[in-house]
Order: sequence, then structure tokens, then C-alpha cells
Amino acid sequence: MGLYGIMNTSVSGMNAQANKLSTVADNISNANTVGYKRYKTGFSTLVGAGSGSGHESGIVNTNIIQTVRQQGAFNFTSKSTNLAINGNGFFQVQDKEGGTYFTRAGDFVLDKNGEMVNAGGYKLLSEGGQPVQVDLNTPVWQASTTGELGVNLPSNADVRTGAGAGLVDGNYHFKTSISAYDQNGNLVKVDVVYTKTAEVKDPTDPTNTRILSSSWKVQAVDKDGNNISGAGVDGITLEFNGDGKLKDTSTTEFTLDTPNGEVLTLDMSKTVTAGEKFSVSKVDVDGYKPSTIQSVRIEADGRIFGVYGSSAEKLLTKIQIVNFSNPDGLQAKSGNVYAATDASGDPAVGFPGDNGFGTLYAGAVEGSNVDLAAELTEMVQSQRTYSANTKVFNASSELLQELNNLR
Repeated sequence: MGLYGIMNTSVSGMNAQANKLSTVADNISNANTVGYKRYKTGFSTLVGAGSGSGHESGIVNTNIIQTVRQQGAFNFTSKSTNLAINGNGFFQVQDKEGGTYFTRAGDFVLDKNGEMVNAGGYKLLSEGGQPVQVDLNTPVWQASTTGELGVNLPSNADVRTGAGAGLVDGNYHFKTSISAYDQNGNLVKVDVVYTKTAEVKDPTDPTNTRILSSSWKVQAVDKDGNNISGAGVDGITLEFNGDGKLKDTSTTEFTLDTPNGEVLTLDMSKTVTAGEKFSVSKVDVDGYKPSTIQSVRIEADGRIFGVYGSSAEKLLTKIQIVNFSNPDGLQAKSGNVYAATDASGDPAVGFPGDNGFGTLYAGAVEGSNVDLAAELTEMVQSQRTYSANTKVFNASSELLQELNNLR
């Protein structure tokens, strides 16, 4: 055992504790950094050669590991574009030079170009490895093509037959209006009219009131009075049983030609005939007027929907995430991102919710996994250990001085 060896050992101890204090400083300074993963310091010995009669002091090696696997707590926000992964996975992001990296920092916002960018300036990538792009300025609209219309037709209405039954000469029973959108996104009004054209009563009923079946003609007309029934001027005929419900064999799809628009198909399967008053029970027609995106909505499976000023929603794209066989082997880069290494393995690509991948929380971000109380404890321990190593160094230095003073 030599005094110089003791000094070297104590110096390695001081360096080791300095490395630990460095990680503690990093952890504390990033305690509020979104998606930050704390560093931890491990020590190992490098033993010197020794014999039974003496000991040769060794040195201390430092091994620094970032706890990438450990998930931080979720902080919920009011921003729909903020994202957190609950479980395994990383967001794929792109820097300004087009390089691909990986991160858990999901504090994304829409920039002026409609791209989702986090605080580090990295763009979120969607399926196919392309940046998420939300067109904030171009209006979109959709012409009406399908809908649903359910009404109650009075069972006591009289029967109107002959060539004049229906739209001709206004010889119909009831009318209701629906709104649809044409090919340019303009709202147009369409009237749907109902005419009772047949009724069969039970001939064995002495009161002649028991209804066995009835038929109602359905037609459509535009604001100028033009017959726009897609199935022809006669439209369709709804066939009812005596209890007022549609027969299984009855037609229930009514088509009409929306003025300056598409063919609109209405589902009339919820129509009944009962009571003495006409009423509308269900009206639902698709399509929407021109409007721009006001916000985005992100589902747990990664689908991104644009929410327009017309309250319509449209699927824009889907977010892909990646996972690694050894996330702790990733290499940390500036901006709270990681690069793949041989130790981490190649990225496995999937969608949120797939087997082996976590799900998305929208309106939330993952905080750091730093425990401040634990870091302060580590700091005190390291400080005292560093101080003890300096005392060993001073003691060996004094011994050397004593040797030098020998004459």
C-alpha cells in the first residue's frame, strides 16, 4: 500500500461524488420539465493488487443511467393538443433538419403552419412518418347524402286516391321540412309530404273500425314547388300493419334530389301511424356548411379529428408511437429527446392501444419522474461523502509531508 495510492483513491472518490452531484443538479433543475427522466448514479470498485500482508487501494468507477422506463405523473391541462402516453411508448418527432427522434414530452401546440410542435421545437409525426399537418385556413364543406326522418302519421286520416292524390293540386295530408346542404355548402330547404292512399279494414268487425293495414305515399318538393322525389314523381309508399308499425316488407329508404346537390337517401324506418296528430320524432341529415378548423380532438387510439366552426368533425390523421426493447439504452439529446442506439434496439412502430403500446391521454402531459425529497437526500449524502474523501486526501498528504521532513 502506498500513500500515493491512497491519494489517488480519495481523488477517485471525490470525482465519483462530483459526478453524482452533477446528476442531482440536473434532476433538481429539471424537476418541472415535461417528460424529463431522472438520472441515477451507480458506483463500482476497481480493486488494486494486494497480498496477505498489505492492501493496495483501488478506485471508484461511476455508472450513470437515465431512468427512461419510469413513468412520471400526469398533469392535466386545458389544451387539447397536449398529449401523454399512459404505458409503453414514445412520440416520434422531427427536428428542423428532418432528423427523427423520440420523446415522452407531449406538450404539443399548433404553430402558425398547423404543425404540432412541443416546447423543444420538435414536430410530432403521424402515420407514415410525416409531420402532423392541420389546415387551419382552408374552409371545407360536405353535401348531404344520407339522413334519417321519423314521423308519426295520424291513424284516423282519410284516404285520398286517384290521380290527384299527393303533390298534385296540393292534395296531401301532412308536410314537414328538412334542411340539407348542396354541393357548394349552401343550406337548402326541402319539404317532405305524406298522403294516405289506402286503408284496409277487417270485414268481420261489426264496428268497421279495426284497421288491418294502411299505405302512405311519401314525396319531396323544393322551395319552388318542383317535385324532387328521386324515385319518381310518385315517391315511395310506406306499408303499415294494423298496429301502426311498418311491415317487414315495406320500403323504408326514400331518395330525393337535393337542389344543386347530391342524391339524399332518407331512412324512414322509425315512421309509425298512431293517434290523431302528426308529429316529427327524428330528423338527422348529414353535411355541413363551409367553415375552418376551430380546434382538434385526439382520441386514445391516436386518431386526430378536426372540429370545424360548423360543429362538424373530420378525421385528419392518426398518431403512431414507437417502443424499444430496452428504453434505458436510448441516448439522451438536447431538447428532451432520445436517439436509438445498439443498446436500445430498433424502434417497433404501432398505434396507441395496440398490444405492447400505451394509450394516449389528450389534454394532459407527463411530468418529470424526479422526487425532490429523494434528490435532496442524495445531495446531502454525496456532500458528506465528498467531504470524507477530502479528509483522507489531507491525511495522506500530511503523511507524505512527514516523510519529506525525515533527515
